[in-house]
Amino acid sequence: MTQPVEDNSDVGPESVRVIGKIKWFDQAKGYGFVVSESAQGVEINSDILLHVSCLKHYGETYADEDARIVCEAAERERGWQVVNIIEMDRPRAAVAIERGVTPRLEPVIVKWFNRTRGYGFVNRAGDTEDIFIHATVLRPAGVQEVEPGQRLMAAVESGSKGAHISMVQLDDCDD
Repeated sequence: MTQPVEDNSDVGPESVRVIGKIKWFDQAKGYGFVVSESAQGVEINSDILLHVSCLKHYGETYADEDARIVCEAAERERGWQVVNIIEMDRPRAAVAIERGVTPRLEPVIVKWFNRTRGYGFVNRAGDTEDIFIHATVLRPAGVQEVEPGQRLMAAVESGSKGAHISMVQLDDCDD
């Protein structure tokens, strides 16, 4: 077992190198979690906290679900925490914008949304497939709340857990 590291900026022998994937990251909350696939010299059986300060130090403000990450982590009083990012897949939206690629938006209709939990589901018109939507994709569009039946323009992506919304805009045709 390793000793706790007191300061994020002091990555010493108490930290271990971890290769894993981003489980989820909530930009509004300022944190998320990494799932370890391998760790140098230890077995990590719990999620590893990833704080936005580590992302900012690395030069990013967001991490995509399932993005590959190589980092240094330390065991602290409350569990494992990323203390330094060595390498990470760039967020897909940032890469697309840098390449001048505009995401393809399509109309969707809000099925339900729980503001307290920060997520819900939408459907394409005439389609019953549920598409996951999280509050973190609403905020950049200036949307604080959505209601059942409300129309949005959204970029739909496929992830490990199914279809999800990666970007939204209010539908100008909404009555």
